[in-house]
Amino acid sequence: MIDSMSRYQLSVLRRGKNGDTLGLRPLLQLAPQPDDRFHTVAANERIDQIAANYLGNAKWWWVICDINDIFYPLELQTGTVLRIPSTSTINMALEH
Repeated sequence: MIDSMSRYQLSVLRRGKNGDTLGLRPLLQLAPQPDDRFHTVAANERIDQIAANYLGNAKWWWVICDINDIFYPLELQTGTVLRIPSTSTINMALEH
């Protein structure tokens, strides 16, 4: 766990099953926007597929995870409603 006084407190820390640190990056936090879309997860749907469908890039799966506070995307539950920001909102956030 990252200490609340750490300079990394707003980062996402990833650890492997054996406890090794896999990576660290800033958490993408986006306020709700009028052009946000919503998606209800269907059975056997994957987060990368959803990212490809809505954002045009499967590699942006992590954006959907950050926005919806999903830590383990492989355990995505059927019926979960996801907020999906627009690509323009994402691009503006990533430029800063």
